[in-house]
Amino acid sequence: MKIINKTIALLFVLSFAFLLPSCMTSKGHLFNDVVSTESNSTDSESNSTETNYNNKEEPGLTIRTLPYLSDVYIEDDYSGISPVTKLLPTGSYRITVEKEGYYPSTEWVNYTENDSVTLDIDLEPITGFLQIETDNLEIDISTSGDTLYPGQNELQIGNYIVTAEQFGYDTLEKKVTILENKTTNLNIKLKPAAFKISSLFIDRKIFNPENSAGLGESRLSFEVTNFGSGELEIFSQEGNSILKHSFQSFNQKDQDFTWNGKDSRGNMLSDGTYKIVLRGKDLNGDDSSIEETSVTIDSSLHIRVRSISNGVSGTLFSPSPDILPPGSFQLTLNGLGHIDPASGNYRFPIILGIRTVPVKDMEISGQAGTIIQKPLVESYIFSVSAKKAILPSRNYKPFELSGTLKGTYLYNTFRDTQTNFTGLSAGLSASVSAGPMAFILAPEITVSPYGISYSGTSDLGFYIW
Repeated sequence: MKIINKTIALLFVLSFAFLLPSCMTSKGHLFNDVVSTESNSTDSESNSTETNYNNKEEPGLTIRTLPYLSDVYIEDDYSGISPVTKLLPTGSYRITVEKEGYYPSTEWVNYTENDSVTLDIDLEPITGFLQIETDNLEIDISTSGDTLYPGQNELQIGNYIVTAEQFGYDTLEKKVTILENKTTNLNIKLKPAAFKISSLFIDRKIFNPENSAGLGESRLSFEVTNFGSGELEIFSQEGNSILKHSFQSFNQKDQDFTWNGKDSRGNMLSDGTYKIVLRGKDLNGDDSSIEETSVTIDSSLHIRVRSISNGVSGTLFSPSPDILPPGSFQLTLNGLGHIDPASGNYRFPIILGIRTVPVKDMEISGQAGTIIQKPLVESYIFSVSAKKAILPSRNYKPFELSGTLKGTYLYNTFRDTQTNFTGLSAGLSASVSAGPMAFILAPEITVSPYGISYSGTSDLGFYIW
């Protein structure tokens, strides 16, 4: 009998020894890694493979992973890509997450039906090593935007293109494959580059030097492959040299030059197309690279930020004659305000406007807005206008003249702080420039069914002002 009891005890111990490993997971033992169900706030939509990012609690088991879009299995049944939410009966579940390039991970979770539970699983990447050997420590080495260094680099398994570059040398690209826990060797040795100018680019092929800030300039950029020097020369339409600029020493890849539309004496040039010739020399002084392009000066291309508060582009209360270049547009948001200290009443009109140029010398503007005010009254402002250049400013003439037509509708108000009134308007806008100053005269006639009223009421009729 004692022998039988000892035999049973031995079998029990052996059974427990075999049972224990079978209950282990990739993250530990079943008994230690059971995730207790907790009613957490979840961002997942009930019974959906998509995450619902609201603050409302929804029942279900939500599995979130890093990295995202990993394959999720519940009891070996594929459940979609993470993040995923499932409604499950009460029970204990084995959750497995897999993604290419990562070690799979398994977790156990106890789940009670209709509870809201979130399980976060981070996958460990499978990595190998890239050993880089080079005798030039100034080389820039990278892959997929990540910097690499001479010596050992740990990378996730997969195929990579390694780029090595340094000014004065040809860029080198090599394909490498990283295997799990293996070392891939890469020897980098760059070859000296022949001197060359390339990638010549002008940000504004057509520009007006009178425009403000960078809008009145044309920036030329290019690349060089090695040390050397260069010269940029600009020619008139008649073939005369009007400006020279020397690049004394090239010591980096990216180069640029900004032209303001003036000649070597500082004189503003007239409208026309100008030829640009860029010559480069290597360290031996040989003319080894030449690039050519052209740029156009057009003084009619006015790019000036204007208000559209009164329905036509210009100053705050007066239209101006200038018009944007064809294909251009501008968005504006204007607001004014008035507070009556005695009564505490206030009035704040806010207007969103747009100006665009469908054809040359013709500008269309539109605006819509509302009035925030006390006492509270729902009031709105709408208008559309057209402005046509009559005497556009070209070749830096100081005088401009444009004609305007405008239609405006004010709802629940007869006045507007930004001089908008219900009706049809026609006017002229003229300006005379004197250096940095401009004088604007803008007479306008308006036909309206309402008179201007500051009392909040107006009799219906025929008004002209």
